[in-house]
Order: sequence, then structure tokens, then C-alpha cells
Amino acid sequence: MDLKVTRRNLLKGFASMAAIPQLVKAAEEFRPPAGTMPTRVLGKTGVKVSILALGGVGAVTDFPSDELAAKFIQDAIASGITYVDTAAAYGHDNDPRSSERRYGKALGPRRKNIYLATKTAKRKSDEAMRDIETSLKTLHTDYLDAVQVHCVLTTDDIPAWGKPDGVYTLLRKLKDQKVIRFIGVTSHIEVPCLQRAVETYDFDTILTTFGPTLDRRPFEETLLPRLQEKKMGIAAMKVMGGMREYNRVNLDALPAKLVGEGKGLTSAEKLMRYTLSLPIHTATNGIGDYRQLSANLAVCHQFEPMTREERTDVQHAMKDSGNFLAFNQPGYTRA
Repeated sequence: MDLKVTRRNLLKGFASMAAIPQLVKAAEEFRPPAGTMPTRVLGKTGVKVSILALGGVGAVTDFPSDELAAKFIQDAIASGITYVDTAAAYGHDNDPRSSERRYGKALGPRRKNIYLATKTAKRKSDEAMRDIETSLKTLHTDYLDAVQVHCVLTTDDIPAWGKPDGVYTLLRKLKDQKVIRFIGVTSHIEVPCLQRAVETYDFDTILTTFGPTLDRRPFEETLLPRLQEKKMGIAAMKVMGGMREYNRVNLDALPAKLVGEGKGLTSAEKLMRYTLSLPIHTATNGIGDYRQLSANLAVCHQFEPMTREERTDVQHAMKDSGNFLAFNQPGYTRA
């Protein structure tokens, strides 16, 4: 299902909302920057994808209408983005699964040229199957390029994923049936959890975090070499920031940004170039508006890898960042 986007339906129903005219104007004035989007082969999947991916939160979930979100998605794809990421969990309390719904409305005939990845947080096969069936229906597609086991927080349940009623067993069956092409795993919390997951199962792809801050270093120094050895497709998330603190009780997160001027901050361009200079395949950014989209595209369309010296300089500049708790560092214990 392709959603026809016109100025009339962008504005329809939102006349009382002051921000809508500005959003519509930004959509009308958007032009991709000069250059061509580079691509990389997504590990052992063999699929060529854009080095910039569109994440499933940000503008996709937060724009005030499906029409405006669909226009944004379509503009991102027209600018060279071929990898889009979403999840069953992406949405708001009053509008669950809005990310999948909006992708489903926006893709239409573009679907065949897009690598479409979603996620399930369910660990039992029957629950995960219901989740995936809903994703297929909501996304208006009969197959998924990847379903990812969403947000690994503990090693305790990983062995159960491969049991007859486990999520990995289900994903293997769906891959054999060609309902899904690849199986992925995601997390940005604990390196040991991801290590255990990728050593236990044959995942095709991973979505995790990389960056110059101290708490991100174990992902780069410990996890990344093993992912390369296994020839996994590697997508980076939270390039511009992420979580100041993670509360395992209610999973609430305080947003933390790394972009700006001052101690522990740097430019969005340097963060993007730093991460894309690693041996990864794409950066999955939750882009929030057209300004951010243009900035991301400009870096990627004209991408030049950082030298080792440049990367070291960024690491040094970020060493005093207070935006992240170093809970990935050896010896750290939560209170």
C-alpha cells in the first residue's frame, strides 16, 4: 500500500497545530545534498546497503501524521537510503506500532529495493510468531529482510532461545520457509550479553552501539573483532548519543546527546565519521527532522574515513563525557 502524499493531505486535520505548517514547508523545501550515497555489503548476507540507515524512531514515530511521516520516509529513500529499521515496540502508548504502520504506508512499490528489518522482544516461539505475523500485516509485506531478537539484557535466557519453543528456533524455521531472509540480534547495554548470544547462535546480523566515548570502547575493542571473524552484517546505533542511565525495573531511559560544544561533546559530523570509519556496514540513526536528515546525508554522501590519528583525537575529546555511565567497563557494579 503506497500512501499518496500531497500538500492537502499533509495539512488535513492539523490546522490548529502551529508546528504543522513549518513541517510541511520543510518537506516541500527538502533537497538531498550533492553526492552519491556509498554502499557496503552487509557481511555474510551479501546484500549491498547504504552506509546510512533510517531508524524507526525519531521523525518516523514523532511526526504528527502518517502522511508527514510517510513523506519523510520517502524522501530519505529518494536520497539513497536503502536500509530501514523498525520494531514492534516502536511507537507511543496511545499509538503502538506506529513506526511499522508508517513504514508500511510509505514503502509501497519501493519495498523491493529496500532492506527492511524489524524486531521482536518475545523470547517464546508462539509469542514471537504472533508478533511477526502482526509486523508482516502492519508493514504490508509478505517477507522481512531481517527479524532481530530485540535488546538482549541478560545471559540467563539465551540458552532457551534454541529450545523447541524458543525464539531462535522459530526464526530458523521462518528463514527456511523464506518468510524472513536473515536473523539478527540487538543490544546496546552489555557486551558480555552480545558475546554470549553471537557465540551460541548463528546470527546473520547485529545492531549495536559504537562510538568514541569510554563506555562504547568495549563494543569496538572486544566485540567488533569477533563480529568480523564471524562475517556478520554490522549496523551501528545511537551514533549521536543514547542512554544516560538504564533502569532495569521499568526500562525508562534518560536521553543523552553527545553533539554540541563544550566538555565531552563534539560535532555530529565527527561522530558519524568516527563510527563509519570502523569496519561496520551501516549507521542506523533515529533521525528526528529534515535538518538532521540533511546533515546526516551530507556526511554520508561526501564520506571520507578518519585516519587513526583523527579517531584518537576524537576519543581524547570525548574522554570526559559525562553523558554515559561506564557500566560496560570492568569492575563497574550497579548500586
